[in-house]
Amino acid sequence: MSPSSKKFKKQSSSKAVKPPREDNDPSLPSFSSLPDEIVLDCLQRVPRSYYLNLCRVSKTLRSLVRSPELSRLRSLLPKNSVYVSFSENDAPHLTHRWFTLKKTTMKTAMKTFGYKLVKIPILFPSHHHMYNSSAVAVGSEIYFVGGSFKPLSDLWILDTRTGMFTQGPSMRVARTDEASVGVINGKIYVIGGCEDKRQAEVFDPKSRNWKTAKNPEEKSQRGLMTRLSAVSLDWKVYTVEVGRIGVYDPREGKRKETLKIPSDTVWCMCVVNDVLYACYFQQGLMGFDVNRKVWVKVVGLRTLNVKFDVSVMTEYDGKLAILWCEIDDTKTKKEIWCSVIALDWIGQGIRGTIEWSGIVATMPNYYEFHNFLVVSD
Repeated sequence: MSPSSKKFKKQSSSKAVKPPREDNDPSLPSFSSLPDEIVLDCLQRVPRSYYLNLCRVSKTLRSLVRSPELSRLRSLLPKNSVYVSFSENDAPHLTHRWFTLKKTTMKTAMKTFGYKLVKIPILFPSHHHMYNSSAVAVGSEIYFVGGSFKPLSDLWILDTRTGMFTQGPSMRVARTDEASVGVINGKIYVIGGCEDKRQAEVFDPKSRNWKTAKNPEEKSQRGLMTRLSAVSLDWKVYTVEVGRIGVYDPREGKRKETLKIPSDTVWCMCVVNDVLYACYFQQGLMGFDVNRKVWVKVVGLRTLNVKFDVSVMTEYDGKLAILWCEIDDTKTKKEIWCSVIALDWIGQGIRGTIEWSGIVATMPNYYEFHNFLVVSD
């Protein structure tokens, strides 16, 4: 108890307003009064980016956050896998090559672990619709929606557990890859990509049915220089547009707001621990502060030599994984680089810590990034 609170208590009479109860008052419910097993069960579901703040709450929480038991419990949670596909543009017929990002052990003085892109253990088919469509993952399945330049109403589904590639029910409206595709509460929302840029529909993977969704009240303007047109966060779909990021709320069928962006080009977006991040061509990596409605530059990444114009990124085990390519001196090979970054909010800023960075694969020069998706095992 602080000296000021002690003084306040001595001067208070029985008729005066009672001072606030102390935190150690046993009559008050306290999180720390719960058994360690229950607290650990709660902590294992908290994103790692909040652990630094939790350590400052109390010695008890700090001890539990740093305990081996919490690490063990987190290791038992369902895992996500990163799937990367490359289009082989030099082949007679367009071919897809699928890989997954795998953590490996290393025995060097500087590093004890690393990452590699390895071929998936199951043979995935190479289908032209994988290239001419928009892709999104729900659970262990990858959905390929619509067409590319030519509008299509097709839906194809890839089961990553079995490698089965099947055609699903068609959309009500044919769409191109200019459609914005996002996942909200396990359902796939598709907006635009057709003559009516506001037309939206939703697909339920459980019932395997399409339904018309509420249409946005204004037309969207897609940005051309983007690697990923839409992401989902907090029951909303965020779409990259010209000079802004549109926010579509399917519950109300309208844009709740638009996020202004710096006078820069957005190359790709993703969500990590419920925070929206974007790669800008000049500004680099930035996160969006929803409370202040401003973009915040991620600091601490000066040594990260990412070429954002040839990069893709996604959430990986509560961290940010960025992949980019660099052509070697012979001009015949591409080195695929990967950085795994831990992100922490410090006050009103974001600090990035590079946990690992290096080459994960070497590919022929004619391989091009196509899909970068996270699926549940």
